[in-house]
Amino acid sequence: MKLYLVCCFLIVSVNVFADSCNYTTSVPALSYYVDDTNATTPGTVTVARSGSGDSKCSNFFFAFTKGWAGNYNRRATNLQNGNFIYYNLYKNSNSTGVLKEPSDITSSNEVIFTSINKDEVKNFYYYFTLAAFGSSPPAAGNYYDNVQVQGYSGTYTNINAFEGYKDLNIYIYVSKFISISLVDNGGAHDPSQTSKTLDFGELETGKEIDFDMRVVSNAGYSVKVSSSNNGILKRADGIGTTSQIGYSFFANGSLKSLGSSANSPVSIASGTGITTSQGVQIPIRVVIGTVDTTKESGTYQDYITVTTTTTD
Repeated sequence: MKLYLVCCFLIVSVNVFADSCNYTTSVPALSYYVDDTNATTPGTVTVARSGSGDSKCSNFFFAFTKGWAGNYNRRATNLQNGNFIYYNLYKNSNSTGVLKEPSDITSSNEVIFTSINKDEVKNFYYYFTLAAFGSSPPAAGNYYDNVQVQGYSGTYTNINAFEGYKDLNIYIYVSKFISISLVDNGGAHDPSQTSKTLDFGELETGKEIDFDMRVVSNAGYSVKVSSSNNGILKRADGIGTTSQIGYSFFANGSLKSLGSSANSPVSIASGTGITTSQGVQIPIRVVIGTVDTTKESGTYQDYITVTTTTTD
């Protein structure tokens, strides 16, 4: 008979945490609603220390992991189609000081830290900033990312212990949006430029002014115009044809009749899908009609209203 001797070893892994500091942390979810601007919004983190713990507990800091991107070019994912939208988390309201993991922290500008006494509660802001759009705005939808906010006793240069973490759930909501700007020929899209005055000076037959409309949309677009005077410049308080001067309105090189547009706006452009971040360029040209000696002197004017809507 053979005797077999079997030896077994039980290996126990123990995670050692500082169990005497008694910190409590709070990390509320962050929700951000996107339009065609890239505003910064604050988020909050809170740490509380109960009435216990030794001097090693008097310093505390928050570190932020990279999230699903795996790097500090953080991004949220549309779980339905896999699209990304990029953002970052900063210590400062001017979008400086990317918040990092302990092993990557190189300066106090990359970490939220504090000294904290027994029975004290402290609140801190961090700042979420959506990255500038790339070649096109993001598609409509809901985007998500998860970042761990880790708490440590000690300082980022002299860590005492890992005290645990809370999930920072980031929700980014992109609705359908559309933006139009009225700019000089070849000008870049500027969502603040939504009105324009065409000053012809002394009116002459055939005198013209050109400019561009630019439309940015993430869900198709339709552009319509209406003229309050149905395509006619009128002199204030004037009566009859001697106080009226016609003009021609061209969009994308095509003449558009504004004769009934006050009640029935005229379509001048449309498209589907997502535009570029600089938008679709719609060249506009306005040409003065006949000006002769029968026209009364004075200031002539018309108001044109531009309406844009999403179509997808």
